[in-house]
Amino acid sequence: MIRILATMLGLGALVVAVAGLAARYLPISGHPTLILAAGAPYLTVAAPAAVLLLTLSRRWVMTLVAVAVTMALLWVYVPRYQVFGPQAPSGTAAVDVRVLTSNLGMGEADPAAFVALAGDTADVVAVQEMTQEAADGLSAAGMDGVFPYRVIVPAPLASGIGIWSRHPIVHSGRIDGYALPMVGTRIRIPGVRVDTTVLSIHLAAPWPMPIDAWKSDIARFPDTLTEMGRSAGAGAVIVAGDFNATLEMSPFRRLLQGGYDDAGTDAGAGLARTYPGRGQRIPLIGIDHILTKNCSAATAQTVVVPGADHRGLLATLRVPVDMTAS
Repeated sequence: MIRILATMLGLGALVVAVAGLAARYLPISGHPTLILAAGAPYLTVAAPAAVLLLTLSRRWVMTLVAVAVTMALLWVYVPRYQVFGPQAPSGTAAVDVRVLTSNLGMGEADPAAFVALAGDTADVVAVQEMTQEAADGLSAAGMDGVFPYRVIVPAPLASGIGIWSRHPIVHSGRIDGYALPMVGTRIRIPGVRVDTTVLSIHLAAPWPMPIDAWKSDIARFPDTLTEMGRSAGAGAVIVAGDFNATLEMSPFRRLLQGGYDDAGTDAGAGLARTYPGRGQRIPLIGIDHILTKNCSAATAQTVVVPGADHRGLLATLRVPVDMTAS
């Protein structure tokens, strides 16, 4: 009887683990596959449980299957918790640039706390969901004094977007054609020969509203990334914001082509969970990201943003002084 029970429980755990692995490769066609992919990291804990239960029940063939699934999941997740070092070639001179991205929660982030956080930790700040009231509050709290260069597009509810920088912004423009506006800039970082392209972006939310706008946004975003990379030439490209997608979602991983990397993965920051992150609540999923091209992440971590419903994502990026020489 115990063997039968262990077999049934082991097979159930194996099915859950396989579902977690398969979710990474399924097309996101609707809310069920979206939720399955978002929850995939939590389903993976069923894999070692399946190995144990099937071993106890002496189902050796199924045990081998469970071991294979466990190894596949380790191959997927373990590298995200390891630091393999920066991508820049050894000996390449680089400048450290600290980038903070934060969804302000429809402007509800505490202005004074956010300015203190950004001032202590960042050189470039990308924000999303910045209302006019939030922009005014940040300015009143001293944001413009710490970061004298800015490109901001305040708007109601979730539509506001912006970038603040300690370094000169030499060019900027609004990126339209998406559900929510985005902004792109060229930032002149001292010591770096080619200006760095920085984008603040916010893809449409796929939940609880219909998923179609998100599917449209994330399907067309590779074209924007390709164009930004082409325009940047040898310069670094930094894309920071709320992607409303996790690394487990195959449409997000398609963004990591054409030379782009995810800073959290690059720096070994694990799942880098940012949402829901109001107060001291532990977030469940990582939907805020910093993508990089022609530079690499030395460190990455999430940070609490008082008043906001996301945690911020903070990364130290190594921007090569001269990419043409590497």
